[in-house]
Amino acid sequence: MKTKIILLTFLLTAGLVHSQAKKWTLKACIDYAIKHNINVKQTELDSEDAEIDKSSAVGNFLPTARIGVSHSWNIGLNQNITTGILENQTTQFTSAQGVINVDIFKGLQNVNTLRRANLNILANRYKLADMKDDISLSVANGYLQVLFSRENLEVAKAQYAVTEQDLKKTRELVESGVVPKGDLLEIEATAATQEQQIVNAENELRLSRIALAQLLLIDDYENFDVADEDFVLP
Repeated sequence: MKTKIILLTFLLTAGLVHSQAKKWTLKACIDYAIKHNINVKQTELDSEDAEIDKSSAVGNFLPTARIGVSHSWNIGLNQNITTGILENQTTQFTSAQGVINVDIFKGLQNVNTLRRANLNILANRYKLADMKDDISLSVANGYLQVLFSRENLEVAKAQYAVTEQDLKKTRELVESGVVPKGDLLEIEATAATQEQQIVNAENELRLSRIALAQLLLIDDYENFDVADEDFVLP
């Protein structure tokens, strides 16, 4: 019995956590969109390649060095320089050499290569900044559209709530013979129109949430929602 109670408690807790879906802030939406955008990733890779090209271009200005070491043995009769007598001797010879080359004929070519690498880095930086600005603007517009749609739905529901009260009072007055039935029919028509407006507002809110989720490359449309934020203009 105790095990069943623990299991039931766990299931209820899990259901509560799942129902409390994450609500995205504007900053979270923008950061996520930029991080997962394919074009941004490609441009960042291009920037890394440009940095590598620059390193290679700088390396072209450096001289090339070559160092060699040789070692030889000489075994046989050799004259002793002290006594002048021929003796069996083993003689070792070690020599080292180093060569440094500087290609002066490619100087201008190397300068142009480095200049082109720097321009590529700068171009990728501007491209990446513009791309992030465009994504931020698109996400902000989509985010605000969700907030506007949600507000329109709340207004439509509030108007319908007022009409429902009027409808109830008017129905009582008609039954009492105080007002003609035509007044009731008019309010009923208004209520029906407002009910349709609520349905339209709900659809508009759902579509705006889906559009923003698609912009963020999020597949779980149904559980995606944004937080209510107050934006203060500077």
